[in-house]
Amino acid sequence: MATYTTPETKEARTPVIENPRKDAYWLAPTTTIVVLVVFIIYATIRAFMGRYFATYNEGENFPWLAPMRLQPHYWSPFYSPYIPVHLRIGAWPISAALYVMILPLAFRLSCYFCRRVYYRAFFQDPGACAVRELFKHRHYTGETRWPTKIFNLHRYTFYIAVILVGFHWWHLYNAFFYTEAGQVHVGAGLGTLIFLIDTLALTLYTFSCHAFRHLIGGAVNWFSKAGWRYKTWRWVSWLNEYHGQFFWISLVTVMCADLYVYLVASGVFLDPRFF
Repeated sequence: MATYTTPETKEARTPVIENPRKDAYWLAPTTTIVVLVVFIIYATIRAFMGRYFATYNEGENFPWLAPMRLQPHYWSPFYSPYIPVHLRIGAWPISAALYVMILPLAFRLSCYFCRRVYYRAFFQDPGACAVRELFKHRHYTGETRWPTKIFNLHRYTFYIAVILVGFHWWHLYNAFFYTEAGQVHVGAGLGTLIFLIDTLALTLYTFSCHAFRHLIGGAVNWFSKAGWRYKTWRWVSWLNEYHGQFFWISLVTVMCADLYVYLVASGVFLDPRFF
């Protein structure tokens, strides 16, 4: 019986159109660049400033607190936890914030959502879906090479972030107290409300993280026997859908909290008291 085999034909690759999208896809990465650059500039200035990060004395001599009649117990998240180590490079003192900021920076820069954000905004890799990449790749390697391979540390930086969230809740607790005429009283001011919003935003951002979701349910193969882990995993999975929103909200609120502490500590703004 005669047989006939058709010759194999190599399927032609569909040509990539230079710019198939006609919508304003560039708006999101452009906005990202503006927001992140503003945050980086502000955080850098505050980190090197080295003062006006507290409105009450926590065992350190802060001369800017002396003229304050009423001292609300606010502490900047940029300087939390406070590390009383005074190092110098020549005549230049190293601010305590420079030690602290490395910790949340490691968590945010390795965050899955944040990586997508700055890959698109700063590297155009790609700028958006169905948009040609700015740089040509000979071979796609993902994040398996240096320096992107270091992002695998994200699952470990999560534990650092949890500790920082704990400090945020501690400072929120302190924000319900104030000192007047040497006496400590319970109360709340505008700063207390700002700290509450910031602490909740950072908590939601941290515990909606992909690493936490995997920690809770990633190794569970039998959900019906998992009990509380399965219920927690479902709750975290729901939070994870809004992880990107929590990223931006917490980024803005932490800057607002620090700015508010600076304004009050420097005497530019008096903290309005609710009670």
